Amino acid sequence: MLKKVLCVDDDTISLTISQLLLKRTGFALDVDTVIDGSEALEYFEKLFSEEADPSAAAPELILLDINMPVMNGWEFLQEYDPRFRDRLPNTHIVILSSTIDPEDFALAKQYPVVAQFISKPLSVENLEELKDNPVMKPLFS
Repeated sequence: MLKKVLCVDDDTISLTISQLLLKRTGFALDVDTVIDGSEALEYFEKLFSEEADPSAAAPELILLDINMPVMNGWEFLQEYDPRFRDRLPNTHIVILSSTIDPEDFALAKQYPVVAQFISKPLSVENLEELKDNPVMKPLFS
């Protein structure tokens, strides 16, 4: 079980479904939510300004939507990667999106912090698949 997951999505229904599924399946103990990339960046800035050990308090997984207003998932990754990736080595990102654009899949592979790309809506099957992902598997051993 993960200690904490951060869901980043502008769709409140998707956020609610993800939050319930993550908790009810025992995938995560705690689930935080934000509605766009800028709020996610603020979340991490706050983490570093308020926590004595930000790495220990950080989510182990970020479920990131791509298509959001204000700051989309790609814009978030462009900011997150240089600012936080090295400082939060135990935080991994999974893109959770309804996109079918092959360019999005290719772009996701350019970010080493992105462990997997899964299609919405989040499901029990997706979570089981994530547990078998080579990057995520050690977190469930």
